Amino acid sequence: MRIHNIVFFLFCFCTTTTLSQELPPITNYSTELYKAGTQNWSITESSDNFIYVANNEGLLEYNGSYWLLHPSPNNTIVRSVCAVGNKIYSGSYMEFGYWQPGLDGIQKYNSLTTTLNINLIEDEQFWSITPYNKWILFQSLSRIYIYNTEDSTVKVIDSDNTIQKLFKVGQEIYFFVINRGLFTIENGIKKKLFDAKEFNNDIVVQILSVNNKTLAVTQNNGVFHLDNTSVKPWPISVTTDIKRASIYTALALKDGTILLGTIGSGIIHLSATGEQLFNINRFNGLGDNTALSLYEDHSNNLWVGLDNGLDCVNINSPYLTYTDRRGTLGSTYASIIFENNLYLGTNQGLFYKPLGIDAAFKVNTWNRGPGLVS
Repeated sequence: MRIHNIVFFLFCFCTTTTLSQELPPITNYSTELYKAGTQNWSITESSDNFIYVANNEGLLEYNGSYWLLHPSPNNTIVRSVCAVGNKIYSGSYMEFGYWQPGLDGIQKYNSLTTTLNINLIEDEQFWSITPYNKWILFQSLSRIYIYNTEDSTVKVIDSDNTIQKLFKVGQEIYFFVINRGLFTIENGIKKKLFDAKEFNNDIVVQILSVNNKTLAVTQNNGVFHLDNTSVKPWPISVTTDIKRASIYTALALKDGTILLGTIGSGIIHLSATGEQLFNINRFNGLGDNTALSLYEDHSNNLWVGLDNGLDCVNINSPYLTYTDRRGTLGSTYASIIFENNLYLGTNQGLFYKPLGIDAAFKVNTWNRGPGLVS
């Protein structure tokens, strides 16, 4: 589509699929392009601006031009990845450690579980890695391993039930245990903050800091506001729609807005006060409807690790894209903004839509359209 000198401004959209939306530019990276597994569980960026992805087939590296796959040491799925200094920490099945470039510039793996002689639980996998001052925390479903990078000691926090996620918000560490509640870590000891019933016995998938508020995003019961003594539902207009989406992960962006990654409904972008900005799904440009991981890089691009593929959304682009996936408009040859409407002249006729409103283009009847003399 050729449209000259036009900037689309994005306002609120509903969660249901519409015929089209004005969305940021999206780059889809398929498995055929990056030549690795379908699922991408975690994403990070190194100090030299390389992107690293925890992929089903190993550690995936992208330098902006080329993809390179580093198989995991035991040829299992890499579940988590986190860049700290000049090291890329990763966690996989029965293994965690870090990668550093060798003399040839290729990433080499160093096993912490072997070097530190750590006794793991049978079938342990490491789902998140969180840096905290001089420590690196590795979270499995049963334990949290607190690795001291200065003296190479390891402290272990055990759990009597499944640890769903580990989060760092400011200088606080949180983790959620299914059917038990939300915990923090103080001086290497776990401390319970809130019972699971405070979240309607749902799973907390992420803790975020937005507008000086601490928010807990649950899988099926919306978003809760936490303070020192209580948990209260965050009263936002799209709560009902969010509850219909199964949320897997969430991210607070640097501009104060919120991203929700869902199972089956793509990604949902909320303002800092909870209004929905857009929903990107497979129909309108996302490579897959299930988002397993979200990451904002140093250039404020949004990376989305999908159940099948990997996408990059230029979320701060001054230009938005309108994709006519049903082919209604045809080929566009001319355009103009007039009286707050956008008009397109195409090989299928004259179309118009109001600016800043989530609506499909309508056919204009030449002599009876908005802004035209009848």
